[in-house]
Amino acid sequence: MTNEKNPLPEGNDLFRFKRCLDLLLAQGVEIRPGSEWLDLGCNQGQFLRMLVRGHKVRAVGFDDWDPAQRTPEEGPPWEYHKADLERELPWDRPVPFISAFEVLEHMIDTDGFLKRIFDRLVPGGWVLISTPNINSLRNRVTVPFGAYPAGLEYRTQIHHVRLYNVAMLTKHLRDTGFEKISLRGVAFLPFSSPLGESRLSELLADKLPSLCSNIIAVARKP
Repeated sequence: MTNEKNPLPEGNDLFRFKRCLDLLLAQGVEIRPGSEWLDLGCNQGQFLRMLVRGHKVRAVGFDDWDPAQRTPEEGPPWEYHKADLERELPWDRPVPFISAFEVLEHMIDTDGFLKRIFDRLVPGGWVLISTPNINSLRNRVTVPFGAYPAGLEYRTQIHHVRLYNVAMLTKHLRDTGFEKISLRGVAFLPFSSPLGESRLSELLADKLPSLCSNIIAVARKP
């Protein structure tokens, strides 16, 4: 619920966020204190609060819930803006970092969404994305036997209207104008398994992102 007190991330969310940040830092990127960071589809700001605590950024989140539903909270501060991300990104100056975790698959106009991100990054700025993988190992095994693809939907429930694989996400980012594109899987083993958040799952996801259920991409604006 959007009016619950914001926690710091834990469990699967914490694992995903750390994997995304690790991939960014592996590119030699420095996250300087005071850097502005926009998080699209920020939910209740869990990732932003983690960033404020760990890197002292100026954290700004965008989502579609009413700001009046936000309750007073303790912990790292972050700024919230209500926005229809399908049509807009209401921010008027370039920033060095933008993240969008599990958002791209909800966008009908993916060209417009990625272009708005590109336009609002400073030259040399970075985008972080995570999104479901239509070519996951699970889908490769089950779909030929008649199963419906995991991550897709035939009626609007969570509004997954676009699905990518590693090759197409790389191509779409490149076509938008991004460079230095790097991808990995979030986790190779299911989160529901005992080893879902293990180092083994991380290592396999690094080597075999095209088989993972969700993929991470980082890319730089020239």
